[in-house]
Amino acid sequence: MNETGARPARWLPLGLMALGSLLIVHHVMEFLAVWREGVGKAALTLDFRTYMCGAANLTTPYDICHNDEFVSGFVYPPPSLAYFNLLSRLPIDTAFLIHTAICLAVLAMASWMVLRLIDAPRLAGSAALIAALAIAPIGTSLAAGQVNILLMGAAVAGMWFAASGKPGRAGLSIALGFWLKIYPGLVPALFLTPRKWRAAVATVIASATIAVIGLLWAAPGLYLQYFLELLPHAQGYTMPGVAHSLAGMATHIAAGGGQPVQHFVPIPHAVQLASKALLALGILAAMAHGLATQEARPLDSLNLLLCASLVAAPNAWGYHYVLIYPVILAALAATLTRPHWLRTAVILACWLALVIPAWTDLPPLLARYPVLNVPFRARYAFVAVVLAGFILWDARAQFRTFIRR
Repeated sequence: MNETGARPARWLPLGLMALGSLLIVHHVMEFLAVWREGVGKAALTLDFRTYMCGAANLTTPYDICHNDEFVSGFVYPPPSLAYFNLLSRLPIDTAFLIHTAICLAVLAMASWMVLRLIDAPRLAGSAALIAALAIAPIGTSLAAGQVNILLMGAAVAGMWFAASGKPGRAGLSIALGFWLKIYPGLVPALFLTPRKWRAAVATVIASATIAVIGLLWAAPGLYLQYFLELLPHAQGYTMPGVAHSLAGMATHIAAGGGQPVQHFVPIPHAVQLASKALLALGILAAMAHGLATQEARPLDSLNLLLCASLVAAPNAWGYHYVLIYPVILAALAATLTRPHWLRTAVILACWLALVIPAWTDLPPLLARYPVLNVPFRARYAFVAVVLAGFILWDARAQFRTFIRR
């Protein structure tokens, strides 16, 4: 009887591994298609070419290489110029391969750290890993030469080292991620606790050190231009129906909820305020989660923060959702370890939403109806909200105890 009851439990992870493997093959095919088309001209590698173009000029990187949009061009912090400029000195195909190899190494490192933090049984962990690697943002990021895998790795590594009692490495990981692209700069909020305050201090020191070293190749004026002009300006615009975020969805509704708008438009002021409030709430919720659980679930606290940052960001494109990789990996591993018919069904539905590429269209008949079109276009954001909800639900007992103190 026990054997009969055990068999169906194995079919789910094995089936997920089989389907996930096929989708990973699709990632490889997508990458090879870009390679055959040529990194220097493929549509998908437009942003990578922009990195190479802007970073090749260390004097005015923010004023050149725009893609017919006033919110485009090179949009990364001044210290990141070192990484991109070194790549730009190589033939673009070679630079693309080196960048891909670095991304794959960081992805492998992050996967190992997440699996160690969740400590799932081998079958459940293996199935969750293959399925998580199969989500569309992974394939798109690799094929497009995006940097978001590196940001996700920096966030995971920072939390891993902080939880492992290695504050210096945690601080360096977050500082490197922050100066590559701003997202990991939210993670130190989780270090503001008695057990991790040293990691917070190390992050400040490492960030300041990298900023000073960055002056060797980036003039002080570039820091002012980035933080006082470029970043605030970019925060006020989005692409309706393209951005998977609160701002993208609300602006899409304001635009009528029809086909995506393939250019940047201003975000309504009220939506900007709502996005900032949501981000602040997400940061506080992640901090409260760490305190309530007495830092026994550091990955859950990080995942809650990552979900909030994606939903609140004005410009969270499909490939930005590589940041949700540790979230879906942990969620799949948990539900495969302890299946529950409703929760498992919802998490699998979230996974299916993530394996559909961001640019996928609804059938024309359905796409005419905004009530269907808008949620479908913003499905990644809904997935982030659902997965964040599960994290909070799992910690409800600890929150009740925390509130009573």
